[in-house]
Amino acid sequence: MLPFDTNIFPFKTGVFVVGGSIRDLLAGRTPHDYDLAVHQDYTQFAGRLAAMTGGHIVELGKQKQKMLRVVTRDRFFDILPVNGTSIENDLRLRDFTINAMALDLSSGKLIDPLEGQKDLAAKKVRMASREVFRKDPVRLLRAFRMAATFDFNIDKNTQAAIAADANLIQKSAGERIREELYKILQCRQSHSYVSMMARSELLFNIFPELLKLRQLRLYPSAARTLFDQTLDSYKYLEKLLNPEDEFRRSIHIKAFSDGDADRSLLLKWAVLFHNLGRWPAEPSLANRQIKNPNTRATDGAAMAQKICRRLRFSRRQTDTIELIIRHHFKPINLFSASQKNTPAEKGFIRLFLNCRDLTPDVLLHALAEFRGQREADDPLINEFTEFIRMLIEKYDSVLLPRAALSPPINGNDLIKEFGMKPSVEFKHILNRVEEERLCQPTYTRKEALNLVKKLLYRFS
Repeated sequence: MLPFDTNIFPFKTGVFVVGGSIRDLLAGRTPHDYDLAVHQDYTQFAGRLAAMTGGHIVELGKQKQKMLRVVTRDRFFDILPVNGTSIENDLRLRDFTINAMALDLSSGKLIDPLEGQKDLAAKKVRMASREVFRKDPVRLLRAFRMAATFDFNIDKNTQAAIAADANLIQKSAGERIREELYKILQCRQSHSYVSMMARSELLFNIFPELLKLRQLRLYPSAARTLFDQTLDSYKYLEKLLNPEDEFRRSIHIKAFSDGDADRSLLLKWAVLFHNLGRWPAEPSLANRQIKNPNTRATDGAAMAQKICRRLRFSRRQTDTIELIIRHHFKPINLFSASQKNTPAEKGFIRLFLNCRDLTPDVLLHALAEFRGQREADDPLINEFTEFIRMLIEKYDSVLLPRAALSPPINGNDLIKEFGMKPSVEFKHILNRVEEERLCQPTYTRKEALNLVKKLLYRFS
């Protein structure tokens, strides 16, 4: 069963391969890491295994729950003592039945006290006991992660237990929650599992900020709530991120084409949070007034930033999500202007100057949001889709090449030619010069200097 010679182990009696590695082997997958439960002195076992394989030992976990990892050339082994009086008791203390199987190295026998093999064949995630979520609330998320990763269903009793224990997730560390959510969102069809987490109330116990969206509609007669629209936008975004999607095949976005998984994930987070700033938190729905796009985007970005800090996102990840949310409505505004025959070119250039290499992310976000807000037969969907396609092509074929050229003037020129000092005004002038340069393919130094003179005259 094991895809390597078991003679590498110093002894086999009282040694068991357990957990996910057995699950994967039975499912036809080849794991690269193996969990071992050892009845005897596990430190001695690890030392001898490292010596026999030419590997080295890494200590993981806390002192009371220390795990020894033996790293070899092509795999690693995580070694712990058997938990309880027997391997069967150890397995009954694990999270899910498909992770509660063991291979006895001495006999080659599969030990399966909770019928995990049966659940594996049925593609079912089932809790090992009613206490699993109370012992470690992060397992609430792990159930969805395993279902999403393996395309399994969560059995009804486990779903009921998740709903009953959903509030326990609030006791878990933010970074552990983030890691489980990241693995869920990495899946192409993660929208269905996000919806399931919402139905169990688990999502709202993690993000109480989303709860108010279930009580709000864009207008009183709207059939769907803002949360429904958020989920629809998220679902459509996943479709856009699929390389096989018709729209995705028709455009070129290098970062997404190269399979930047983290970038796609951050865009998913932005879509999930983008509606947070739409209304102030007054207790009366009747008193809530729709805020202007700039205000609600700023408020939504600030709320998303707080969530990111709570879950221990990196600074780069937080800034990316915040920027996308802050500018997500602007492509829709540009489209509205174009519908009224108002030129959108300079507006798009200003968007590019604010977002730079995240411009495609903002455009895809806008397309997902636009689609999520409307019924499938709305004729504006096709028009907006073509508008976004045009902007993406302009970004790739016009703005990027022009932005890569040396600017006609820089900050040193403002200092030498005009005696200016770095300031808000200083930055504004350079941005205006850059805007004009991106508008005109042959923008000269002379034209840039003349523009500076005009701007300084206005400021004086």
